[in-house]
Amino acid sequence: MTVNVKALINSLGRTYESIFDDGYIPYKTKPKGDSGCTEIDLDMIKEGVFLSFDRATRKLVEVDIDLIREDNSKYVFPNELPVPLQQNMYRPQVREQLGQPNNSHPPYQVVNRRFGGVDHYIMKFGEQRISMLLYYNLAQIVTGVAFKPTALVQWKELDPSLLI
Repeated sequence: MTVNVKALINSLGRTYESIFDDGYIPYKTKPKGDSGCTEIDLDMIKEGVFLSFDRATRKLVEVDIDLIREDNSKYVFPNELPVPLQQNMYRPQVREQLGQPNNSHPPYQVVNRRFGGVDHYIMKFGEQRISMLLYYNLAQIVTGVAFKPTALVQWKELDPSLLI
């Protein structure tokens, strides 16, 4: 089953019910979350899409897509990607297409886990400012992309001791 990723991104700020009624969510399963959490989630694993909703308002606050799954070499993202995203994008290619990011983290290590870094781009959709966060593996290939309202992004500089 495929989903319209672009429509989900354009649905940021809309309620779960209105997005479901428009047919953008193919599951009857409603988002869930641990008690005390401010967000509830819907993980559409087969589609490679993860949605987060504000618990109080049930409005969509984040759309995450998995382009690569490090633990599954056969995984291929099953949906059409919104322009300018592509499967198998390298950091230099991203920067050539999109320019320099508003914020960026180089590769870093936390405890024994290594990460390839993150680029943060801010885009404007109508009146809404949306952040696109691109997550890289150590080979500098985009593994995942998150879209959320820029007002919800908290960017912190990394401790230099974490850099690889």
